[in-house]
Amino acid sequence: MTAPVLIVGAGIGGLALAQALTRQGVPVRVIEKAEALRPVGAGLILAGNALRVLDRLGLGEAVRAAGHPLSGAQLTTAAGRPLQTLSYAASGGAVGLHRAALQGILSQGLEAQLLMGTTLRALHPQRAGVEVTLSDGTVQRCRAVVGADGLHSSVRALLFGAVVPRYAGYTSWRFVVPRPGPAQATELWGLGCRLGLVPIGPAQTYGYLTVNAPEQPPQGAKPPGTVAEVLAHAAPFGGPVPGVLAGLGADTPVIRTDIHEIRLRRWSQGSVTLLGDAAHAMTPNLGQGAAMALEDAWVLSQQMLTANDVPAALARYEALRRPRVEAVQRQSRLVGQAGQLEDSALRALRDLAMRLTPAAAAQRSSQGLFSVNLDG
Repeated sequence: MTAPVLIVGAGIGGLALAQALTRQGVPVRVIEKAEALRPVGAGLILAGNALRVLDRLGLGEAVRAAGHPLSGAQLTTAAGRPLQTLSYAASGGAVGLHRAALQGILSQGLEAQLLMGTTLRALHPQRAGVEVTLSDGTVQRCRAVVGADGLHSSVRALLFGAVVPRYAGYTSWRFVVPRPGPAQATELWGLGCRLGLVPIGPAQTYGYLTVNAPEQPPQGAKPPGTVAEVLAHAAPFGGPVPGVLAGLGADTPVIRTDIHEIRLRRWSQGSVTLLGDAAHAMTPNLGQGAAMALEDAWVLSQQMLTANDVPAALARYEALRRPRVEAVQRQSRLVGQAGQLEDSALRALRDLAMRLTPAAAAQRSSQGLFSVNLDG
């Protein structure tokens, strides 16, 4: 029997890779440290580039049915005055949905390949493949190992040692409100903070705040986000914000997360590689984190199916993906820096420049973001 590809992490990228490989008859095993795939997380936007990958996996229709179609996105001032509007139509549309819904769709049919409550303890490169030791003491020979285990990747640590994530200078609060909001994705820019509202269902709105703040201590338990914090930081915002946030209950779950990046000199070594946030965690300012993981998964699967040997396939995958990912990561970082400005004069110049930018020019810029060659 052919040794399986071991995927560490049952998030969006890991499950997408498992779907792509199993549909081509490649043996796969997915390990996940959580005891069960519970509905965690908040919302996300899947633009045209992400939807094209899901279509190739045969899952695009299910994702569109589970989410809310988005006609476009709008940037406004904190008071709700429009700054810039973007249409998603020309780039293949977009969908807003709960992250748990996407994870549930991606996990369908993979029950036999999933091993929950399990982590990777050790990697031992072999002449052909990798020998791994799992947290339950099991030793297994694998064709390849793919670390899709997020910002604090254990696979990355085993490959390259400790890598300290780079703090972007702001933290986020994410939540879902059980009431309708604006018809399109809307982000309001305030003083050192932004607030976004994204429809993800007929009576559900995904909300997020990003606020300039000191980084939380790296060790120890992080305090959970609270509705009180959300309402305090949201006080300066007008437009649709007060009406939507009135739907927050005292027990509404709020996820607080410091925003970090991962920038590595390389992602792969021999028959081991990284995917998604484990390789290149980025700021969420372009809504492209999930999309980059999906693109990674598709390109990696195709290289593993066509290259002569595994190390060559992983090297080719990295060579194909790195320029695209680094460009998106850099663009997202710049948008975040602009959106988090505190200086009044600089904010006024920024807002004026955005209002004066022709809609066609902004649309052309987005086309490059949402367009990708998935075939190498």
